[in-house]
Amino acid sequence: MSSLSPTSPGDEEPQHCNLLGVVIPRPTVNASAFEGFEPPGPEFTEQHAINKLKRDFSCVDTYGGSGFTSFLLEDFTVYTDKATSRERYGMVSLDNVATKQGNAVFYFDGILKPTEAETPTFYLRHIPFSLVSIGVYEDVDAHEVGEDLWIQSTYCHERDKGWIWYRLGKPSREYKAYHDSFTWAANLAKHLVDYMQHEHAVLADFKVRFHDWLWERHHLDSSFRSWVKDYGKSDFRQAIVAYGPFLYGQAANVRPEYGAHTLWDELGLSATPIVPEQPSHTKFTIVTPYVQKCFEKMPWGSYLRALEIDPSIAAKRHALLHRMGLTPTKRKIAPRSKYPIAPGDIVAIQKDNESGWKGTDNLCLQILFARTLHTPITMNFSIRPLQLWVIGRIGVAEGVKKVSVTFFSDKAANTDFFVRQTYHSVDETFMTLQKSDFQCQCVKARDGSLKEKETYNPGDTVLVETSEFLEPAEIIDFQGNEVKVRVLPRRARDFGGNYRPNELVYTERFRLVHFEQIKRHCYIRFYSEQQRDSNTIPAPYNRDGNGGAFYITCRESSTQGLCPMDPPPNFSHGFDPLEPKRRLRALNLFSGGGSFDRGLEEGTAIRSEWAVEWGLDQMLTYRANHESSHDLKLFRGSVNDYLALALKGDKSDLIAKLGQVEFISGGSPCQGYSLANPQKWSEMSLRNSSMIASVVAYVDFYRPHYAILENVPAMASKTHKRNPLSQLICAFVGMGYQLRLMHLDAWSYGAPQSRSRLFLLIAAPGLELPDHPPLTHSHPKNTTLRSLGEAPNGLPFGERRWDTPIFKFVSSLEGTRDLPDLQRAKVRSIPWPDHRSSRTEAHYTQAIIDQIPKYPRAMGLPDAMAKGYLNYDPYPNEGLRRKTASSRAWSRVNPHLLIPTITTNISPSCKFTGRWLHWRENRLLTVMEARRAQGYPDSEVLVGRASSQWKIVGNSVARQVALALGLSIREACLHNPPPPPPYEQILNDVVEPARTSTNKKRKRRLSEIVVKTTTTVVKTTTRYRFEEELSRG
Repeated sequence: MSSLSPTSPGDEEPQHCNLLGVVIPRPTVNASAFEGFEPPGPEFTEQHAINKLKRDFSCVDTYGGSGFTSFLLEDFTVYTDKATSRERYGMVSLDNVATKQGNAVFYFDGILKPTEAETPTFYLRHIPFSLVSIGVYEDVDAHEVGEDLWIQSTYCHERDKGWIWYRLGKPSREYKAYHDSFTWAANLAKHLVDYMQHEHAVLADFKVRFHDWLWERHHLDSSFRSWVKDYGKSDFRQAIVAYGPFLYGQAANVRPEYGAHTLWDELGLSATPIVPEQPSHTKFTIVTPYVQKCFEKMPWGSYLRALEIDPSIAAKRHALLHRMGLTPTKRKIAPRSKYPIAPGDIVAIQKDNESGWKGTDNLCLQILFARTLHTPITMNFSIRPLQLWVIGRIGVAEGVKKVSVTFFSDKAANTDFFVRQTYHSVDETFMTLQKSDFQCQCVKARDGSLKEKETYNPGDTVLVETSEFLEPAEIIDFQGNEVKVRVLPRRARDFGGNYRPNELVYTERFRLVHFEQIKRHCYIRFYSEQQRDSNTIPAPYNRDGNGGAFYITCRESSTQGLCPMDPPPNFSHGFDPLEPKRRLRALNLFSGGGSFDRGLEEGTAIRSEWAVEWGLDQMLTYRANHESSHDLKLFRGSVNDYLALALKGDKSDLIAKLGQVEFISGGSPCQGYSLANPQKWSEMSLRNSSMIASVVAYVDFYRPHYAILENVPAMASKTHKRNPLSQLICAFVGMGYQLRLMHLDAWSYGAPQSRSRLFLLIAAPGLELPDHPPLTHSHPKNTTLRSLGEAPNGLPFGERRWDTPIFKFVSSLEGTRDLPDLQRAKVRSIPWPDHRSSRTEAHYTQAIIDQIPKYPRAMGLPDAMAKGYLNYDPYPNEGLRRKTASSRAWSRVNPHLLIPTITTNISPSCKFTGRWLHWRENRLLTVMEARRAQGYPDSEVLVGRASSQWKIVGNSVARQVALALGLSIREACLHNPPPPPPYEQILNDVVEPARTSTNKKRKRRLSEIVVKTTTTVVKTTTRYRFEEELSRG
């Protein structure tokens, strides 16, 4: 037998460290700016040097059939001057100069000499210039730009009609890193222009095709191979985006037609973006009349405007409601006797004085029910006082009143109350009423345990509970209450080496475990080592265990160590994410860069088809990462204008039609509820807050099968006696939807980030409501108990979960360990284009960063001042606001804990959210580090400048959470029967004849649908099965 789990590593870093050496940081300011600088030789004026060189040397060069004078500039440094850029001065790369081409003044120091001779030499200092030129464009035979790089000083530009240029030679030692970065970018520009000379460039070309095109022409050249190796991958899209403004300027300058390629439209650099902006016609939050009734008493209710559904589509929507089972049939239960209470009667009892119940209602309905006030729902238009929820049987009590109830109904039919759903307080769900809900709890528990045993079979892959973690294993056989399992060790942890944490090893080791130790199934698939090494393993198996997904490439051999293997014949493989299948058609609201929706898609149950978003860079990012962008309908405009058009029955292809939308996702603006917002009552904040009503209105109109809404936990707080979360739940449940409330922590799913979010997941009646996604990673030390609020029964709701994890939480250091050092982040990283700061530090803010201590961990501005590292007050006029001991202003991230919540902009000076400094380097966190925190795969593209990229990342849902939710939705869909014909086809068949008939006939036609929509039939006509093959297996 073999142990399933070794001792886990601790969370704390070692207490004793050894000094390995001292690293002198790379200079960021030119040497000539410092007092005591000694030039490498006599200093001359530029005019004297030019006159001397022109008189004694014939330095005529030619390019493109034109002649010009060229001198060699060596040991050079390029920089901005303190006099012209007082806050941000120092050395800069020449691609920044070229991007501003002639619109800003830069300076250089260097030695000027003849091109073909070593002497004479002239040291020039503080020479202004603004023009950069790159040669060998449109020359495919040239493998690199080589020495064809020039700059032109202001003096030369104004003299001799601009025919004097300085060819760039070897840079100064201090400037070498900057020049190497520029040279790589210049070669990228050269290859891009060459490609455009032969092909019409689109962004998708740069994923593989561009690399292959270049390799075919240049692979025999060592300098080209070195250039490719510096980048390290074949997907050039991130580099194209990062250097976009520079590349666009170079291409358009060579030939205007190169500036008209679709590529620039996709990057938002042209005047005609690929996703056009839609006209804006309303400043209010557009909702349906029902939604306005639900939210009109909220503090932001005045910003809502209700629009009626156009009569031309009202009949279709009515038919859709019937087909969705949102108007179930009725079954009346009346009291059996007016006098004695008999077995089976429904009674109300008086609330006792010792009860922890905190609701305002004094009567509690026994044996089965809770009223609206007894759940986390406030009184509202959509939930009437007569509605009850089944909550399970409770003990015998003295009855004071008998009541009558209508079951399986959306209104009371001559009875005291009606019931159509059950409320489960343990996991905060509202579910469709089932016959099984009337069973005794002991019977259900007994049946549930038997069913649980029947769900596992030999060959299944499961997670087994050990002392601290769940361990993956394969079931071999059942032996009474014990189960024989195959041990599947983790390759990196148990065998060593640089492997992903979810790579397992197939072994012939076995162990007996008790049945109760088996907690749930997990996904395990076999892939080849070539697939692993080429990064072609698909999600979710390539996400480090997110969602409980693992892969195997090898087996353990007693004689050969670890050997590649083929899958064994009886192994129960995890689902194949590449298998074609029917998916729910999704509409994404407030989609941002689309990471939330792509994570849901990776669960394989949905397919994004429509998206609505304001921002250009966000929409372009969404489009750039979609496999079939031509199938997307992207609406770059307001969700209010979109819904207004939909309610009118607009025929545009961008507007989803009734019956088409089967899934809706929405992450409405959270600024109005965020604790980080000190101006919650401003007009902008109130408008943002009102957007939760917009998502509800979309659901009310389209009536999808499933929908999910994300926002900050603070949305559960009360405002003006109204709780936004309660109103949301009230509105969805009032429509008849099942609902699950979830409080999810990003770190519990593998994100190295401290980020908690609230999710509402709804399902139409009769469909399987997705489960709470199981936690896969541990909580960091000192994580506290937390809930979204308190229910009327006195118990918390929306509690943080504490499941047994599979992995230790991912720390800041572990999530970013492979990224290269940037020191002060002044020089671009060639292999990691997004590993750049989202802002340029001023000289005085960089000085603050330099003085913040690195040990002990998490030091900030108050610590630096208290310890004397910062011997001046950077904020002398602000009192103690940023300088109190509790302030997080200018503080460092602890590498062994989590990265703080990524917000839409980085604000290191904030006393509340200022923990943005790197733990080891004197810089802020980069866009790439923010991407890692939010779970963006390294292969995806963020369109826009660095500040815009950061905003896109900060507005996203953590990808790890999105994928876990997507997998839960997948599992729910597997329990649904096969899909019916497309809704729009059925709706057209049902409604269109009625348009030419009388109202009476139309009513009869629709009533036929009602007859078919009994509670039983709903369960068999509104569900789906997406993977029949898997269910048969």
